[in-house]
Amino acid sequence: MQDTVRETDEAATAGRPPPAHTDDEELGGFLFDFLFAAQDASTSSLCWAVSALESHPAVLARVRAEVAAVWSPDSREPITAEKIHGMRYTQAVAREVVRHRPPATLVPHIAGEPFQLTDWYTVPKGAIVFPSVYESSFQGFPAPHAFDPDRFFSHARREDVAFKRNFLAFGAGAHQCVGQRYALNHLVLFLALFVSVADFRRDTTDGCDDPVYMPTIVPRDGCSVYLNQRCASFPSF
Repeated sequence: MQDTVRETDEAATAGRPPPAHTDDEELGGFLFDFLFAAQDASTSSLCWAVSALESHPAVLARVRAEVAAVWSPDSREPITAEKIHGMRYTQAVAREVVRHRPPATLVPHIAGEPFQLTDWYTVPKGAIVFPSVYESSFQGFPAPHAFDPDRFFSHARREDVAFKRNFLAFGAGAHQCVGQRYALNHLVLFLALFVSVADFRRDTTDGCDDPVYMPTIVPRDGCSVYLNQRCASFPSF
């Protein structure tokens, strides 16, 4: 962004036209995209993470055990990047949350050139295409509708490699989400903190986990939970 501002100022000083894609409307659109992706998509993943932990107590127990082995809220120490890197199972849980309930279910693209989609249909140049990230998450993976972090944890299964082309929550190729690593680390950090400082209970009802489009997806009931303090004192970093 700083380079864009500098190039725009230099062009104005030299009396040249501004660089491409630098008018106020387009820059405002870029900023909105960043804010939307950073806030709304992350909130969606946090809700689904809590929902998954509540409905899978064995997963919750494994996450708590892994986190407790490297960090305690009573230690008064921060959760460092090294500690996050060592939480392999918690990382697998985060990836499975994003696979099982990708926040952005549709990612529109404009065909830059004719693209043969099937034997009988070619997407024309300039057409707007809405590939379903949500549906791709349930293709290829064994038992795709099951919440199973071991698909990303087990060295024997390696489903993150075998079905990489179906894991499209962050897109793929040159235009994949620039915040992918940040988003996953953020989710791992949240999981580590949440399971360490709080016991929680959720009153589930029929259909409470049906996805609702807001426009990212969230549980129908908003994933409201009752919290009790689990640690002696909340960490203060």
